[in-house]
Amino acid sequence: MAENDDFLTRQDQHFADADEGHFAWQTRGPGFAAREAAFLAHLLAGTRRPLLEIGCGEGANLFHIAHHASDDGLAIGLDRSAGKLHFAAGAVPAARFLCADGNALPFRDATFETVIIRDVLHHVPAPRETVAEAARVLRPGGGFVLAEPNRRSPLIRLQMALVPAERGAARSDEAWLRRLLEGLPLRDLRFAMEAPFPLDRVLLHPGFGLPMLGRSRGTLRVLDALEKVAGRLLGRHRWSYVVAHARGRSTGAGSGHAGMRP
Repeated sequence: MAENDDFLTRQDQHFADADEGHFAWQTRGPGFAAREAAFLAHLLAGTRRPLLEIGCGEGANLFHIAHHASDDGLAIGLDRSAGKLHFAAGAVPAARFLCADGNALPFRDATFETVIIRDVLHHVPAPRETVAEAARVLRPGGGFVLAEPNRRSPLIRLQMALVPAERGAARSDEAWLRRLLEGLPLRDLRFAMEAPFPLDRVLLHPGFGLPMLGRSRGTLRVLDALEKVAGRLLGRHRWSYVVAHARGRSTGAGSGHAGMRP
């Protein structure tokens, strides 16, 4: 228990405040913002609302979802950081935000048509509880989308070395996610590897790259070509993202009605 408390304390300290620069890069960064929007559209293809994002941070994912989705139904972002959520509420007025723990969601069973968790599980000490809660609030037939960094990727290993808060990704790969999801009320579970070698996340990064390079179409084409070549050389098992898709199935329990818990 003490080890988990220490882990959570380190994560909360690192992610307590809103990173406005990172949000701006994800949502308005030259070249990069369009790639983020396309990646999210790919992840969420065929999903419906109401939608819940667990671990939404500053709301960058919901910014793209709100601006590019054809379905304008309810989208809710949930996070532990009040600082990030205060920023998100102003930056993404099309979504609603709630400060709560992903391991104890304040929603009734079968509330959401879609639940997305992106880049979150390696930051929490009890990820099994998080995905169990996600499955609980997902409607039968609804879409579950989980995207996590792949510890076997060279770029993810570099990120882990540079950012201490990312070192939880040392446990993150397809086998780990399969164990976490085993036995949950989900059906049609399938895995895919995505983002072979996304150099744009390094070269266009506002902290240690040159974001303005994203204004050059030539640079973006070169990055795309390099990623394709690197993807073939690395093999899919070393691509940067592991993505799980599933559908909710009925558990025979819960009210089935949307809304907050009483």
